[in-house]
Order: sequence, then structure tokens, then C-alpha cells
Amino acid sequence: MSLTPRLDLRQTQTLAMTPRLQQAIRLLQMSALELESAVAEELEKNPFLEREGAQEFADPAENREFSEFEGREDPPALLDSAGQEEAPPDTNDVPTEDSFYEQAGEENETFEDMSDFSLDPWSGAGAAGEDGGSVSAVDLCAAPRQTLHDALVSQINTSLRSENDRETAFALLELLDENGWLTTATDDICPPEKLNALLPVLQGFAPTGIFARNLSECLALQLKEKDRYDPAMAVMLDNLNLIAGREYKKLSKLCGVDEDDISDMIAEIRRLNPRPAAVFETETPGVLIPDVLVRRDKAGNFAVELNQAVLPRVLINRTYAAEISAAAQKDKAAKKFLTQHLSSANWLIKALNQRAETILKVAGEIVARQRDFFKYGEKALKPMVLKDIAEALGIHESSVSRVTAQKYMACSRGVFELKYFFSQGLESRGGDDTVSAQAVRRRIRELIEAEKKENVLSDEALVYLLKRENIDIARRTVAKYREAMGIPTSAQRKRDKRLKN
Repeated sequence: MSLTPRLDLRQTQTLAMTPRLQQAIRLLQMSALELESAVAEELEKNPFLEREGAQEFADPAENREFSEFEGREDPPALLDSAGQEEAPPDTNDVPTEDSFYEQAGEENETFEDMSDFSLDPWSGAGAAGEDGGSVSAVDLCAAPRQTLHDALVSQINTSLRSENDRETAFALLELLDENGWLTTATDDICPPEKLNALLPVLQGFAPTGIFARNLSECLALQLKEKDRYDPAMAVMLDNLNLIAGREYKKLSKLCGVDEDDISDMIAEIRRLNPRPAAVFETETPGVLIPDVLVRRDKAGNFAVELNQAVLPRVLINRTYAAEISAAAQKDKAAKKFLTQHLSSANWLIKALNQRAETILKVAGEIVARQRDFFKYGEKALKPMVLKDIAEALGIHESSVSRVTAQKYMACSRGVFELKYFFSQGLESRGGDDTVSAQAVRRRIRELIEAEKKENVLSDEALVYLLKRENIDIARRTVAKYREAMGIPTSAQRKRDKRLKN
């Protein structure tokens, strides 16, 4: 067999990821906070862009030459009594992106009677302040708070007179971990004899348990403050692993007390704070912002709408664009600048429009398919996968995945990530219907919460009870769901109930 060179002609088809398409994909996947940051960055770079007022809408005709997004209201998409979305005709001419997501320039009908139910939990306005103004959730969360570092610095300066001791204390302060413990080696900072002399002072600071070198010492400091530290409690703190393993009989022998006393001692320990540093907020708590709002009217219809408070509204600065356009007639550099930045601005506006309408379409389809959930709760959640939504809307599964990631829906039952509504289905005993895995987990939790001290349900018992409800499930699946929810075994629950009672 000889080797000879040859030429082959092959035809392949690939999707070219243009910079604009990449930008559109990134915008679609971003959360509300990430999108706000990205838009703010773009506003700084592009002088032709400006932010529209949160509660103001521009005249579409005024800005028609540069964009078709400004001024468009986004009223809620209506669902009829059967849960089907009334889709208005497509009126937007924004180019579509094959294998990504379709532009759905819908102009939804107006929801007529929005005054029948409260808008307060989801409105863009904040809560009323003392002066009658509004206070936003962001303002409340952004209020300055004293940190652990600041509190300890103040106590060190007050309690230690020696400058050398203060310097050593400040150095030890920097070694505290996230719990407020001193677990790092300190030989380089001070000798052991100096540490032993200084540590009792530092451990007397608030919050109690700070500067402890381990968990046992942290708990011991708090018990000493409450005058609850005795030899039996000291033995228990030295054997915390036995509490974790629920070896109460062995612990009773070591401590020299009966099981009733062990139960009281364990209850006392559980009321302590093993992480004294957690008293102080080290970071501003995150704010969960819903992207979609779902409301129900008196007729039982569900309205799905975008949260206007988090929609970044940008438009073309027509005054500046006109000035640059006049100068560009004689200046090639100005003309190039105008063309590039106007094109970028228009594309960003269209991409934001496309993102918003795609989220609305996906959310509307989710509500239509999970209508029973919004009526009856988690137990009525139906099996649903990304493919179901993709096929219904004629878009790719990857687009649905991007839309549902880090996007949240607010309804009367709370705030849920869009991915929450997707779960695999389990066949019923008859095989005629399926039930959501999420609903099964919910039912398992309800059965366990309702169990009595004398009748703690094993995994086998849970399987039997679920089969009586036409849910055919294996014991190992029950165990997997139970462990995923952080629920201990039946033997552990039985011991816990005995201790509580």
C-alpha cells in the first residue's frame, strides 16, 4: 500500500460569532445587577448614549431615526383563563439571530384592572420614609455599619495602656479568621509567655468568644460569662465529636451525669454562638431583585410583566449626535467617530430590547405551564425541562438556559429563580401521569415534619406512603432527596425528638 497526496473538497456549516452576537449573548445571560453595571460602563464609553428617567417614557417618533426601543411601554402579557398567552402580532424589525434567540417585538395588550391588588412588594418605589419620601432597599442595605475590626480597635485602645501591648494586639487582630478565632500561629508576633498574659484581656472583649483558639475555647468563654461552666461541661466541650455522632450514652459516662442532664447541657451549647464574628456584617447583604412580576386579578387570570424598576432604559443623545453630525461633514475623523459610536449605541438599545422581550416570552410560557403552582403551591409543580419551553417558543435550549439563569420571578408565593420551575418528572404508579421531582421532595418534607415521636418514618415507610399517593419511587431515591434537603436519618431524628422532649 502506497501513500499518495490527494485533494478533498468538503463543505461545512458553522456559526460565526460576531462581536455583536457575543455581546447579545452576554446581555441575555446577565443578572439584573450585572446588566446595570454593564450598561453604566457603556454609558461612560459612548457619549451618544444617555439614561432615560426611571419613570419617564420618551416619544417613539422623536427618536425613531436612531432607535425603536425608547418610549415603548412594557404592559403585562395577559394569560387567559386557560393559561394561554395572548400573543400580539410581531411589529419589530430587529434582525433575528439563528440558533440563539428570536427577536419578539411584541406590543402587549394593556392590563386593565391593576388596581385590584397590591403593587407594593414589587414596585420600583421604595418604602415610605419618615419625611414622606421613599427609601429604597438599596439605601437601607447600604447604610454604614460598624465592622468587627472597628469594634476591636476601639476596645484595644481603651483597655491596653502599653503601646507595645497595643501593637501586639493589633497584629493579633489581623490574624483572626472569619469566625473571629485566633487559629494562626503567633510565634512570629509574640512569645508564648506574652501571648498567655495578653490573651485573657483580648478574650474579654465583645463579642464573647472572640480571640478563641478553637471551637471548644470559644464555647467555654461564653459559658463562663453565663456562669454555666463546670467540670461536666468542660468534659463535654472536650468531646464535641460525640455530640456530632449522637453518642449520648458514652458522653453521659464521661461527664458523670445522667442522660437528662446531657440533654440540658447540649441544649445550652446549641444556644451559644460558635462564630462570634458573625455578629458584625462584613459585607453588605445582597439584594434579590426580581426580573419578572406575576400578579393575579379577581377573575383568576395571571399577568406577567417585566420589572420596570430594573430595566435599564437608554436612548440616543440627539443633541450631541446632531452637533457631531454637522461637524462630520468636513472632518473625516469626526465622521468615523459618529458612525462607530452611533452604530454601537443603536445595537445596544436593540440588544436590550431583545433581551427584555425574550425574558418576558420565556416567563409567560413558564407561568402558562405552571399555572397550578401559582394557585396551589409547590405540591402542584409540574415536570418541565428546557426543551419544552424552547420548542413552544421556537428558540434554542441554550437560549432558555441563559434566560433562566440568575433571573428571578416575584409572585404571591415569594421570589423564585426561573430555573426553580424546571424539574424532571417521575412516573405515577399507573403510568398515565408524571409528577415533578420538586413536588415529591416537598411531599417527603411534609410527611417527615408531620411525624410523631413514637412513629418516626423510615425511608421504607416513606416509600409506602408515597405509593399510596400513586407516586412510585425507590427507597434509594427517597434517601437521596432526603439527604439533599438536609434531613437526617430516621434513627437520628428519633434521638433528636427524644432529647427535645
